[in-house]
Amino acid sequence: MSDDARPLQRWLCEACGLVYDEARGDPDSGLAPGTRFEEIPEDWRCPVCGVGKADFRALGPVPTRGAAGDPADGPPPAPGATGPREATRAVLAAAARDAGVLIVGAGTAGWSVARALREAGYGGAITLTSACDGALYPKPALSVALARGLSPAAIVERAGPDFARELSVRLYAHCWAVELDRARRRLVTTRGTLRYASLVLATGGRARRPVLPGPGASRLFAINDLAAYAALRAAFEAARDRAAAQRRAPRLAIIGAGLVGCELADDFAGAGAEVTLLEAAALPLGGRVDAGTAGRLRDALAARGVRFAGGVTVDDVRVPADARSEDAQLNLAWRDPDGCATAERFDLGVLAVGVDPETRLARRAGLAVARGIVVDPGTLACLDSAPASAAGAPRCAGIWALGDCAEIDGRVGGTVEPILRQARTIAGAIVGRPEPFATREPVWVLKTPSLPLTIRPPVASPAS
Repeated sequence: MSDDARPLQRWLCEACGLVYDEARGDPDSGLAPGTRFEEIPEDWRCPVCGVGKADFRALGPVPTRGAAGDPADGPPPAPGATGPREATRAVLAAAARDAGVLIVGAGTAGWSVARALREAGYGGAITLTSACDGALYPKPALSVALARGLSPAAIVERAGPDFARELSVRLYAHCWAVELDRARRRLVTTRGTLRYASLVLATGGRARRPVLPGPGASRLFAINDLAAYAALRAAFEAARDRAAAQRRAPRLAIIGAGLVGCELADDFAGAGAEVTLLEAAALPLGGRVDAGTAGRLRDALAARGVRFAGGVTVDDVRVPADARSEDAQLNLAWRDPDGCATAERFDLGVLAVGVDPETRLARRAGLAVARGIVVDPGTLACLDSAPASAAGAPRCAGIWALGDCAEIDGRVGGTVEPILRQARTIAGAIVGRPEPFATREPVWVLKTPSLPLTIRPPVASPAS
């Protein structure tokens, strides 16, 4: 651990968005608090996505507030406050009088905005609504957690109530947004009506569920949040116990061989399952990599025990006649490119065919929505669904969107890394210190032990 006098820094993984904080270190990797990034061994890997040190960039030192310490402790104490508890009470009392900032969604995007606001010096009220319990966890870990033996609780980085206290945020957990009244700046929720001066939509995305033939499609799991992972893990453990009683391995079908589908296939194979990976394209990764790399990945998964079937069409998903209602068993039928039909029985099945932005609240409120919630690419301010003004300025004062729900320059979704920059852009706009957002080509990471891949954007050739 270093003893130099330089301020401790933070470093951002440009692949998954993990922040290495020198002040906190990485105890799980044997890095004590205070370990400088340059002192980390060169073979150290990002604990979430597995990339090396070369894919981290400096974020700069943690902003300080003198005696108040880390900015995560919330805004400066109110006049007359004598300690952290009194300061928190003063902040909450002020929040009751001030509409402040309302954030819809408590995923990485929502919490990043709350933290960015406090780091930017915002001392007003912040209210955050969440349809779940508000726990903060790295979503990329969901597709690689099973073989590592990680329970849902082990994936959680911060409990919602604890993080809310740290940031002096009012957290409304298990609270669903029902209607957005833009004219009155009010959000109707299942826990009452909330006022706002500034609104941030961080509603994320939902796992895509295409229409599949057959009455058993509802039995297919789709993983896009911690609750879905917990349900899949419980179903897999039950299937594994049932299969063990029959002296065989559990059989799992995964539909979709993109990044998540390949990671899940590798993960379940590592947990002892017989995995069949079905894909409409001829090779895995759907055109993200060249054919040679895709072929190597297919072969690496095969060596792991994953059977890949490319160019297939799913014809039928049914519940076996003798299946128990509490089991997730299903019969799956598909055709290969030559029309040859296959029908097999699986203990459970998973859909991994992408994520759709959650836009229902925005659409009902008259915000511009295409594939996602359309935002100005530099400010992330939401646009009105009505025609733009002559100046082309956004027509939704005080409303922003970020993360998986936002559409920026025609693009939706992506990696976690841009979310932190998006949060700083929105926080800067709210506190009056603009910090324009710059779109970058993402770095994708395939976290498959059989063949880990870092997929970088192509490098433009220098002009001649």
